[in-house]
Amino acid sequence: MSVHVCGQTLVLVDNDATVSDVNQKIIKTTLKYLFYHKKEDRNFCFNTYEHDILSDEEYTDDVNDLVCEVDKLEFEAKDSNLCDTLAEVIGRWKTADFACRDILVFSDGIEGAATAHEKEELYYLLENSGYPVYVVMLDQENNASERKGLSAIATTSGGKLFNTDFKGSDAEIDRQLTEMIFSAMDEYSIVHWKKYEEDYEDEGADETVAADDKTVPEAGEEASVAATINELSVEEDEEYEEYVPEIGEDGKVIYEYDTPGGFFAGSGAFILSAVLIVAGLIAGVLGGFIIMKKRRAEYGSTGGRIQKNEDEELFEDYELKGVETVMLSDDIQETRLLDGGSRFVTLTECESNRVYRIALCGSMSIGRGGCDVTITGDDALSKRHCELYEDEGEVYVKDLASSNGTKVNGVRISAVKLRNDDRLTIGTRTYAVGIE
Repeated sequence: MSVHVCGQTLVLVDNDATVSDVNQKIIKTTLKYLFYHKKEDRNFCFNTYEHDILSDEEYTDDVNDLVCEVDKLEFEAKDSNLCDTLAEVIGRWKTADFACRDILVFSDGIEGAATAHEKEELYYLLENSGYPVYVVMLDQENNASERKGLSAIATTSGGKLFNTDFKGSDAEIDRQLTEMIFSAMDEYSIVHWKKYEEDYEDEGADETVAADDKTVPEAGEEASVAATINELSVEEDEEYEEYVPEIGEDGKVIYEYDTPGGFFAGSGAFILSAVLIVAGLIAGVLGGFIIMKKRRAEYGSTGGRIQKNEDEELFEDYELKGVETVMLSDDIQETRLLDGGSRFVTLTECESNRVYRIALCGSMSIGRGGCDVTITGDDALSKRHCELYEDEGEVYVKDLASSNGTKVNGVRISAVKLRNDDRLTIGTRTYAVGIE
């Protein structure tokens, strides 16, 4: 019988108003990416580091619930301290002897003074505690001096410090941060959490390990222990389903006992997988032929779009899945516009005079892939670079934590109101702004 350790991660977010707008965006996008790509053997508890965290945490593997908590996150002025919160959480965990837990902290390091615990006390609690702390340092102009304290917390606990100061044409901070965090967590768990599996295997059938407190039953509990072992015991040639114990209300660590059996333990699972893969390939090939046939009907034999009569209107509108596309000129790039009677923003590339006419319905994102407005041929442009939106009759542009930033009239911005004839620089190109 094999035993598998289920990790639990407490996420503490610095939601103080000192966190810059760009870092607020980084926190939310990174957490969503992290939750959407989490492994099945890791549960999370999401909270801000205020003193109400000191009650027992509830861990969940429900991605939708976790993402909803991120969406509800608000940043406001408050007086909280990471040292106090970490000291009390780690102290409580040690008293209860929990296993297989770690902490992920997002912090700019700018906070109120500690009132209950000194830093030396925190370092003492963290050292060899078995609870690593992974700290995401939210870099901004006024917090360089706080890096030393956050680095000490991560290093003392056996965790790691990560920075949000990324460089490159398309840093994709949320993905890179998540990959580095998960890599560090996996590296720690392989080395340090293996002992819990070994402890269980050494104990054998005479003892049992509690779901998450690593305790051995007292003599008076022998009868209940024997009953538990009998429930999990089967004949060697008997097939039975995987046993997965439920998570207790106290949110403690779960050990999952995986014992294969039945159809999925033999060659049947491989045969079924092969059949599904072949069926998927056939469907993909047929879909490709259908798409090619439709495109050949749309394009002439020369490979160009079939020309319309000269007396047809310059603008061609058509509906596609609730999205309106407007062809502006022969030199237009793809522009996706939502239906509605909102204001229009025209972006004219200063060098080539290429035009993008954008209808503002809520907000419209701009980038080189997966956006409402797609601009190709510019590697310095992030996949989701910036967005345009309307607020109380005014048009605004907001940077979406892009690698190379967004500039208006030569000044790098996070969010600013746009006016006619402003110059908007995204990637390597500058556009003249027109507002209708």
